[in-house]
Amino acid sequence: MDMTSRERLACLFAGGMPDRVGSTFLINPYFTNSLPDKPDPMKLMMELGADILDRDGPLPYRKKYTGGVTFQEVYQGGETRRIFETPVGTVYESYAGKMAWGDIPFKKESYIKTVEDYKILQYVFEHTVFEPDSGWYAEREKMLGDHGIIVPQLTEFRSSLEYLSEDDVQRTTFDMMDYPEVVGEFLATLRSKNMEAARAAVECPATVFNIWEDSSTTLLSPTLFRDYVLPEFEEFTSITAAAGKQLIHHACGHIKALLPLMETEHVAAFESITPLTTGNVELPECAAAWGDKFLMIGGLDPAFLINCTIEELGRYLDETAEKLGGLRRKWIIENGDSLPPGVSLEKLRYIIRKAQSYTL
Repeated sequence: MDMTSRERLACLFAGGMPDRVGSTFLINPYFTNSLPDKPDPMKLMMELGADILDRDGPLPYRKKYTGGVTFQEVYQGGETRRIFETPVGTVYESYAGKMAWGDIPFKKESYIKTVEDYKILQYVFEHTVFEPDSGWYAEREKMLGDHGIIVPQLTEFRSSLEYLSEDDVQRTTFDMMDYPEVVGEFLATLRSKNMEAARAAVECPATVFNIWEDSSTTLLSPTLFRDYVLPEFEEFTSITAAAGKQLIHHACGHIKALLPLMETEHVAAFESITPLTTGNVELPECAAAWGDKFLMIGGLDPAFLINCTIEELGRYLDETAEKLGGLRRKWIIENGDSLPPGVSLEKLRYIIRKAQSYTL
């Protein structure tokens, strides 16, 4: 019997046997704003017939600042500044242009410019309160209907070291060596606040949550991943499991060297798994390392999707499905990272037709 997308995804996350391979897309305004009518990403995925994992909705919590912390976003002279003022000092980050969902503004300056800025930003986190907020959920679920499931963010900050490294990997690496106590105290504070955010988030009715972790050995070595990221994800999954919820770990980069470490996690799925050139791993390699422990969401490189022919796309999907064998039941086909402008809607429709042909 054919399942709806909602039923298929629910079956997959429950560890059951769906009617066929799932198919979804990481589509947001970076892609849809390039189309003539600039469609809403969710409505476009509904039209395509994707199994929607709705990861771009509102946060499941709201933030309040205490202890004299104030925040403002100012656009002036072609630059946007996000400014925190506190009793212990002021920090800001800046971007070229206006901050608009669907644009990719160039980051000019980070919050942390000197070692003293760690203490100021740490004060901001220490005086941030997270309160559950899912008033938006029912309306968004109604809009989504049987087309998929809502997957809110468990925390917007990633794991603590990933948060710093993605901001500036070189600065973070040197500061960890030069100022280990300062950076260590900041990381401990952010980790604690991440768990506060997670405990607020799981009050949302959603059953599956996501973290935009961007795991990649281009940012963190396997040793740093083992020592910092894994313990934090162990806490995340303990919080979600205690609430009867599940967690997806977004891993859109070079993860081949991380596969054995990832196998120790207790997440439900690794998402945005990406081959070369954006990533460095094929789905069958993940299956060989993990067995049937996780859902594997991904398998399509964004650059490949731009440049391939329909015939090349079909051959790649067929070869991947054949190599996965029985573990196809753990596969949701998806573009890794994010869908870039230049990928034709014809290819997206073709991917869904191929998924429909992979019965289990």
